Amino acid sequence: MRPSRKTFDLLTVLYATLMLTAFLPLGCSKKQPEKTEIRFGASFPLTGDVASYGQKAKRGIELAVEKVNSAGGLLGKTVAIDFQDDRNDKKEAVSIVRKFATVDQVPVVFGSAGSTVTLAIAPIANRNRVVLISPISSSVQLSKEGGDYFFRTCPGDDLQAEILANWVAASGATNAAVVYTNNSWGKPLAEGFEENFQKLGGKVLITEGVDESSSDFRTIVAKIKSDRNVDVVISPTYPKEGGIFVRQMQEAGANIPLYGGDNWGSPEFLTTAGDAAEGVYYTAPTEGVSSTYAQFAQEYQKKYSEDPDVFSAYAYDAAMAIFEAVRKCQSIEAERIKETMLSISFEGVSGKIAFKANGDLKSEAFAKKTIKSGKAVNVE
Repeated sequence: MRPSRKTFDLLTVLYATLMLTAFLPLGCSKKQPEKTEIRFGASFPLTGDVASYGQKAKRGIELAVEKVNSAGGLLGKTVAIDFQDDRNDKKEAVSIVRKFATVDQVPVVFGSAGSTVTLAIAPIANRNRVVLISPISSSVQLSKEGGDYFFRTCPGDDLQAEILANWVAASGATNAAVVYTNNSWGKPLAEGFEENFQKLGGKVLITEGVDESSSDFRTIVAKIKSDRNVDVVISPTYPKEGGIFVRQMQEAGANIPLYGGDNWGSPEFLTTAGDAAEGVYYTAPTEGVSSTYAQFAQEYQKKYSEDPDVFSAYAYDAAMAIFEAVRKCQSIEAERIKETMLSISFEGVSGKIAFKANGDLKSEAFAKKTIKSGKAVNVE
């Protein structure tokens, strides 16, 4: 028995419908499960000469994530951080952040440590509209070149240079030698010191820039020692070369007061300098000034079996600042997070957290420190 024309037409329509359904994308026939996780990126040196900075920052952020997740997460979702090791290398960091921005499409990246590295990744973050927040990079250049999407929870070096100059001048020293790491962190800090020191009546008799990989400072040490007018040495250097420089000053018998930047409080500096670190002075961001710091330090010590440093606190506050912005704007879109960051204000473990239009903190502070019996102590 032949099918009727009506039956044939019905079968044709049914066949066409089945074929159309077969070729539709799976996403049209089945709703994709909603993501239950908010993921951010992080680029820090986790290995290499300055790994301690990256590791401390990582732990501070991890502690903040643990705290927010234990309270229900953000927007009903858990928070996760993808930590990547940039080894304090600009090319590596650029590759990491480019992937975060274009492939993973994260709205926020934490990082990096070295100002030179952060200056290299800031344009990528800005171009791709990704919020970049650093708990460590303090270069003055970032205040001008960080871009609209850049923020930091550590104080800038313009203030550090001023405090260092005032401190040295108050000690009675008038003729300085300046030896600095020749990069976007060390050079502006050295220049800032010189400018402020001269305003106070001081003179800079010797200025020497050194590479990050430098290991022989004997020529510079001899130059300083031979100038009998030099009564103080200022050395904003990275931990490794700073430690070597201080040690070679001691070996040469150059008994001149030594002042460094905040890097001189790091384990790398103390290990490299050895007993030559005893009695050196340096400026460092203040720590433990917040009413919530004691609880943070207790939780950090319990989790990691070590005391936090100031960069752990800055990293914790960087994470909490992002979380606060997300809560306030109820979004994980980078543009909205960026805009909201400028209106948040809260008491962090490192102090008051509120940002200027250029991403710097509205309030900043530095402490004066010295090394005594192998440990950092405050100078009153």
